[in-house]
Amino acid sequence: MREYTKVEELQSHYSDFYKDVHGFRPRSSTDEQWNSEVWLQGEIDGLHAYLKDLGSTPQGRVQLREMGFCTDDKEADKAHSEAEAREREEEEARWHEADRMDAVLAELSAPLTEAEQFEMEMK
Repeated sequence: MREYTKVEELQSHYSDFYKDVHGFRPRSSTDEQWNSEVWLQGEIDGLHAYLKDLGSTPQGRVQLREMGFCTDDKEADKAHSEAEAREREEEEARWHEADRMDAVLAELSAPLTEAEQFEMEMK
């Protein structure tokens, strides 16, 4: 396995961190910027500063939690995680119920078996 250069490590870290913050990978850098340790480190530092600023207000901390980050408010982070877990469980229950209903409807709309057809004819 080969060793990565400092620039390659920074590129990987910046790309992953940017995606964590913005939901997509960075696309607007020039080749010169993308290959510059100074530029990459500056962008990483800028993302850290952005998250720190966001965490300085109650609304920003809510936004951070919604983005999947933890804040200094451990109780609120825990409450948020628990609420998300409940929402996932409720969503799963809805999907299971929908699957169950699909199975019932499929059974009701399935063609009759020969035995069922014979029984219907006998009535």
